Amino acid sequence: MSERRYSRRAPFRVAKEEVLVVCGGQTEQIYFNAFKQVFRPSLGNVIVVTAVAAKHPMQIVEYAIKAKQRKDSYNVIWCVFDKDDFKDFDVAITFAQRNNIGVAFSNQAFEVWFINHRRLLDSAMHRNKYMDELSKLLAFQYDKSKNTIAKVCDTLLTEEQVKTAIANARLGYERHMTESVPTKPSAFESCTTVYLLAKSLLNWSELKVSSTATACGW
Repeated sequence: MSERRYSRRAPFRVAKEEVLVVCGGQTEQIYFNAFKQVFRPSLGNVIVVTAVAAKHPMQIVEYAIKAKQRKDSYNVIWCVFDKDDFKDFDVAITFAQRNNIGVAFSNQAFEVWFINHRRLLDSAMHRNKYMDELSKLLAFQYDKSKNTIAKVCDTLLTEEQVKTAIANARLGYERHMTESVPTKPSAFESCTTVYLLAKSLLNWSELKVSSTATACGW
């Protein structure tokens, strides 16, 4: 009888999945690059870029659409941008949704999302108040420098605080949906849907861990 040989099975490979996050500014890019590092390795290939030449929300969405056309391997594409004083804010959100692109907006600015890590924003706050509010909540001076944003990420990016931010931001969004007239994002003062992107990435992270463990027989 010939000797039967056993060969080791090739390791299971999860199909490559890519998520593109197109940011309107440096703060958002630093945050989501830190986010994917904290919650690696299960997040897979999350690509975070800044639409450098974009000056307003519609241009950010157009950048994302062009990226989608150039490369069809992205499972999901998100745009992250602020209202600030832009007039095309609502139009850009609608345009993105019609092109199957997720929108993580902040009205007025991304700092609303930072604040939600520590407390619920249950009333309107103008963006000129964000710096003082975050300095109080974080116990260090907040500014828009790279080093400070990196320190903010180090402080806020824990699973507990991100889940708190998701819960707080969702409550704020739901309140605006029922109370704001007209019901459009530009009227949602001190509101953010960044929680949708954060929740999506966390859920994908958990799904990837579960799928890999099952495939490997863990």
